[in-house]
Amino acid sequence: MRRFRRSRWAAAAVVLTAAVTFLPSDRPAHAAIDSGTLGARYDATASNITFRVHSSRATRMLVAFYDTAAGSQEKANLLLAKQSGTDTWAATVSVAALRDTYGIAGTVYYGYRAWGPNWPYDPAWTKGSTAGFVADVDSTGNRFNPNKLLLDPYAREVSHDPQRPGMTDGTIYGSGPAHRAKDDGAQAPKGIVLTAPAAGGTGTKPTRALKDSIVYEVHLRGLTMNDSAIPVGERGTYKGAAAKAAALAALGVAAVEFLPVQETQNDTNDIDSASTTGDNYWGYATLNYFSPERRCSSDKGPGGPTREFRAMVKAYHDAGIKVFTDVVYNHTGEGGPWNASDKNTYSLLSFRGLDNPTYYSLTADRQSPWDNTGVGGNYNTYNPVAQNLIVDSLAYWKDTLGIDGFRHDLATVLGNTCEHGCFQYSSTDPATALRRITAEMPPRPAPPRAGPEPSISWSPTTASPRRTSTPATPRTTHSPGRTVLRTAARTTTSPGTRAAWRQTSARRPATASHS
Repeated sequence: MRRFRRSRWAAAAVVLTAAVTFLPSDRPAHAAIDSGTLGARYDATASNITFRVHSSRATRMLVAFYDTAAGSQEKANLLLAKQSGTDTWAATVSVAALRDTYGIAGTVYYGYRAWGPNWPYDPAWTKGSTAGFVADVDSTGNRFNPNKLLLDPYAREVSHDPQRPGMTDGTIYGSGPAHRAKDDGAQAPKGIVLTAPAAGGTGTKPTRALKDSIVYEVHLRGLTMNDSAIPVGERGTYKGAAAKAAALAALGVAAVEFLPVQETQNDTNDIDSASTTGDNYWGYATLNYFSPERRCSSDKGPGGPTREFRAMVKAYHDAGIKVFTDVVYNHTGEGGPWNASDKNTYSLLSFRGLDNPTYYSLTADRQSPWDNTGVGGNYNTYNPVAQNLIVDSLAYWKDTLGIDGFRHDLATVLGNTCEHGCFQYSSTDPATALRRITAEMPPRPAPPRAGPEPSISWSPTTASPRRTSTPATPRTTHSPGRTVLRTAARTTTSPGTRAAWRQTSARRPATASHS
C-alpha cells in the first residue's frame, strides 16, 4: 500500500466540541483501561505466563507455542478455557513446563487457533484438513478456520510480517474453496511474550502548550534513510531518529509527529529495489495496535523494537520535544474481500478469525464488511470490546511507550454509532469511540473562546458537512491524540493487504494537549 499526499493539509478539519446535552444511550458501561488484562503476560515472579483472548463466538480455542518465529511447527498446544460469565478465553503455563516439557527455553512465540459455528470442532481434524467445516462464513458473520494461526490482537510485539523475503505467498492466509485447507502455522506472524518494561525510561514529557508549538511531521524511516551522518545500520530506525533530536530542537521544533509506527505489512518493500509495486511505505494498514514496527528498529530481536522505541522517545523528551504519532483505528491490515463478488475468500490473520462481528462492521446480512471509506471495511468502533482495544492500545502507547499525542486517521469512523448494516456519525453520542477516548484520556482544554463555536455533523448519505452552532466549550480535539477528519480514496488488491491511497482533503485543527 502506498500513500500519495496531495494538498497535505487542504480543505476542512473537524474540531470536536463538548456537547451541552448528550444523546441517551442504552449501551453497557465500558470497561476501565486494561481491565481485561488481555494478551500474554508474565506474573509478578516471571514464573508463569497467562494467555487471555476475547471471542464471543468461538466454541473451542487453543494457543500454540513455538520456539522460532517461522519455518517450524509448534512445540506444543494448550487448550484455552472460556472464563465463566465472560467472552474471555484463558490458559496459564509455567515457564518451567515450557522449558522442561516442551523444550522452549528462550523466547516464546505464540498464536491462536479457533473453532466456531461455521467450523465446529471435529476430533478428526488435523492441520490442513477440512474436518468439521460447514461454511467459510455463516449467516451471523462468523469466519472461523482452525487451519489459520491467528495473531493475538494484544501482542506486545510481532515476530514478522505475513509476507516477507522468502515467503511471498499470501494465499496461505486465505479462506475460500482454494485456500481454506492451507495450514499457515509455520509461516504466520506470531506474538512474542515480553516482560513488562520497567517504569519510567521514556524521560519527562514536555508541557509546552500545543498552540505554541512547531510540529514537525515526518516518516520515521524517511527521516534518516539517506542521512550520511547516521551509521548505515541505524538509518531509517528509531535509533537513527533519536540521533536527530538535538538538531530538530535547535531548529525550534517542539513536537515531532511520526507517520504510523504500529506494526504493518512492509517487509516485502525491498524485495525488488527497482520497483514500488505493492510496497507499503506509509504504514496506514495496521496489523497490530500494540507492537512498534519491527522494520523501524535496528535491534530486531525479541524486545528490541520496544526498547529502541522507548529510548528514542526519551531522547526527544530530553531535548524538550514531544512525540506524536498517527494511528489508524478505522480499519486494519487484514483488508477486504479478495474479489468483490466472492463472499468466501478473505485473509484471516487475527481479528477476523477470532471474532469477525465484534471487530468489524458488517453489512446487514453479515456476509461482507461495511466499507464506506474504500479501505476494505470499517473497524467496529461502536462495539464496546473493539473500543476496549482502541483505548487499551492508546493507553499503552501513552503510558508505557511514552507517546505525547496522536493524530487519528479517518476519525469519523471513530464517531460511528452503527455496528452493522449502516454508518451514522454522531458528535454527541457518549458511547462513540471518540467520546470514550477523550473521556478516559482527557486533554488539557484550550483556553475558552467567546461566542458560539461551530461544530460539524456528518450525514451518512452525503460527504458534505452541515454546520451547527453550540455554546462555547473547551475543545476536545485529542492530544494525545489530535482528532482530525481525513478523507481518502484507496484501492485494495488481493491476495494480501495492499492498497493505493490518494489524499483528498484535510487540515490541521487547533488542538489541546495532554500532560
